[in-house]
Amino acid sequence: MAVIDKAGFHSTKNIQIPENIPAYTPELNPCGQVWKHIKQGFKNRVFKAMEAIREWLGKTVRDMSEKTIMSITSNHHYITECNAKFKT
Repeated sequence: MAVIDKAGFHSTKNIQIPENIPAYTPELNPCGQVWKHIKQGFKNRVFKAMEAIREWLGKTVRDMSEKTIMSITSNHHYITECNAKFKT
């Protein structure tokens, strides 16, 4: 069984993972990397209400530039493998 992330419902027996890739690699998950970036701005903050958290999170996500997202999610492992597989 492969664990796609830590959520129990994100596991599957129907996926073939190459032997050179560990079954659980959160550092290769682009969504996890974006969330890690967002959490950096969330640390040590105090919000008066849940709505304030929602507003902060919404603004944070809306304000993320494409350049920022690309810099967070770019991963040399993906790039190396893609270049190797699609070499012309």
